[in-house]
Formats: sequence, structure tokens, C-alpha cells
Amino acid sequence: MNILFVAVFNPNSTNVSQSRGFRNIGHGVYEYDFRERRNQLGGDLQRDQDLIKCVEQLKPEVVVFSKADGINPSVIDECNKHSKTILWYMDALHNFNNNIIEKVKKVNSFVCGIPGVNLEAVKYNSNTFFVDQCYDEEFNFPITDITKDIDISFIGNVGPGIHGNRVPYINYIKEHFPTFRHFNNVFGLEHNNLINRTKINVNFTPTDATGTSVRFHKILASKGFIMSLPWTGMKDMFTPDKDFVVFNTPEEFKEKATYYLSHPEEMDKIREQGYQTIQNSHPNQWAKNLINTIA
Repeated sequence: MNILFVAVFNPNSTNVSQSRGFRNIGHGVYEYDFRERRNQLGGDLQRDQDLIKCVEQLKPEVVVFSKADGINPSVIDECNKHSKTILWYMDALHNFNNNIIEKVKKVNSFVCGIPGVNLEAVKYNSNTFFVDQCYDEEFNFPITDITKDIDISFIGNVGPGIHGNRVPYINYIKEHFPTFRHFNNVFGLEHNNLINRTKINVNFTPTDATGTSVRFHKILASKGFIMSLPWTGMKDMFTPDKDFVVFNTPEEFKEKATYYLSHPEEMDKIREQGYQTIQNSHPNQWAKNLINTIA
């Protein structure tokens, strides 16, 4: 099958591993970087016209859009004349805006890796499917010969808004665990290295608890031990306290973190179980699951 993948392909983009997944399972992939093409052509309108011409010329069997923010929904109408269309979305619910909704209405399949967003999207397209997010096997993997010299760490933003619930937790953890480390703007192999050095990797979910970031999947793929706030639908994908450990309050985090830091053998069992479970989210499997939505 020939696929036109309309996405972003910078080094830190999850679309890179997803495109590789399509190719690994035998599909032909034409990568169309819609942001780079907009910059090259001078604007959204010029890019949209160029994308339509590309579809008309290539006539791919499937056009996969990755969120495609800024692309006019009318582009979907033109693509539907030549190909089946899929819109892949893995962002939070607060970014599920009118532009996205109009595209959801038009595509053959809407596929999302955030369970809470699917509950909203099905109102606009009955062909709405959940496919779990995928990690990048070239950047997320266990490192066996490394010293775990960081007790607890969190990698990510702690700003206001959708992430506002992180601030009191971060402050509380700092107060009760002086060795706690917070990292931001860390990607790729450096990100993987920090995960492997850390005994307890902290994961926060959005304030609306509609899902979790792909960072969660990256940590499990690196065989990291995770303590996380809960989210909608997590038990459909993972088993709490076997794949990772859930906490609901700062006090519960303190109690469980203290326990596991003094029971490394139990942490190792959970690391191993989480690592085995996340193999279901390998990019190859993600690609298969996505294509199956239009089969």
C-alpha cells in the first residue's frame, strides 16, 4: 500500500518512528512535512494547494494526517476524491479545537492515542478508533551498563494551565526528597540516558485526566520504573502496580516512593513487566493498528 504521510519530520518528532513503522511492515511511504512545506512556499494557502496537487499526482491509497494543525479542512475533501483518509491525533483535549473537529468530520477514520479525546471525537465521526501511542525504538531502550544515580526525577514542563497540577506536586517532592531532579528540554538519547539513570521516573497527567503523554511510553520502553497520576482508560492498556505504580495525592506519592526506594527488587519486577507490556506499542504495531482502521 502507498501512503502519503502528512506530518512533521524533525529529529524530535514522533512521526519519524511512525513513518518507519509503515515502511517496516511493507508499505510505501511518501513523507510530506506540512510545516516545512508551508515555510518553503510562503503560507498555509500555498501549502494546501501544493498538498492537493501532490495527492492528485501520487494518488496514494491512503493519506494519513498527523494532527495537521493549520491545514484547511477543505483539503480533506479533495484528498477523499483520490484516497482514503486517516487523521491521527495524540494531543490533549484542550487543543481539540474547531479546526481539528472540522477535519474529524471529513476523514474516513479518526484515530487517537488519548482515550478521553475519543469520547469527544465520536460525536463527530462514528469511525473513531483508539490506537495507543508509540515510542521510538531507536531512542527509547534499556541501558544495562549504567548506574542508577538519580533517586527520583521528572522530565517535562511544570507551567500553568493544563500542566498546573504539577506545580504543587513538584514542590512537595522537592521538600520531602532533597535529591529529586527536574529536567526540561531534554530529548533523544539524552532523554533515554536520564530515564535509565533514574530509579523512580515521575509521570504527570493533564488536569482533565483524559490521557497521558507519549513520555510515559518512552519511559516504559527504556525499562524505567514509573510512578504516575491516573488517567481515563489507563486500565484498558496497562495494569497499575504491575506495569507502573499509581499515586493520587502528594502524600501517597511520598509513602510509595519511600517504600519502593527501599525495595529495589520489587521495582525491578515492575520495570520488567512494564517493558514487556509496552512492546504492544512498538511503531510497527502502531502502524498495523492504524491501517486496520480503514481495512
